[in-house]
Amino acid sequence: MMQKERFEWIQSWCDETNACDKPRVLLVGDSITRAYQAIVRELLKDFCYVDYIATSYAVDNKLYPALVENFAKNSDYKIVHFNHGLHGIHMAPRTYKSKMKNLLLRLGEKSKIILAETTIVYKEGNKRLDKTWMRRVNERNEIVAELVTELDCEWDKLYSVSEKIPVEYRAQDGTHYEKGGYELLADSVAKSILRILRKDR
Repeated sequence: MMQKERFEWIQSWCDETNACDKPRVLLVGDSITRAYQAIVRELLKDFCYVDYIATSYAVDNKLYPALVENFAKNSDYKIVHFNHGLHGIHMAPRTYKSKMKNLLLRLGEKSKIILAETTIVYKEGNKRLDKTWMRRVNERNEIVAELVTELDCEWDKLYSVSEKIPVEYRAQDGTHYEKGGYELLADSVAKSILRILRKDR
């Protein structure tokens, strides 16, 4: 039987959908992406349109690849920024890599892919790392490094950013952030997108 998340949700936004005067970028992720997407949109408003799809469905859920792939096909995305590692704790590394690679290969047929590292996870209160989740985070960031090479993707090292976010910018749950933390993550996301946009001018 497929293992689901405790809560499953989907949220998305597409900006100025009929406009084609600037390139279009898609952010794919979970609640972390959902929280920083508006900041990224503001940072990049002069350079591109920024859409997003965020969900709690894990990458091994039957719905997930169809959801993301069909969403991405619905517009002409120059870049897809992909950050989805904090769901599906049950998944072994081999499964995670296989599911990710298959989806990214299809997305990469028409878009440049930026793969983001998964962010750090503390226990509630932010005093100790969550060892169970950090084992998965470290495995998944190793997989991201492998896929960056195998698929010739760009790399957004969000783990390094998240590791340095001060405690006052972290939410008490140990996983999410306050506004200041999301601003730091959004800055890294925006810079990784701008590097490609400027290179391709």
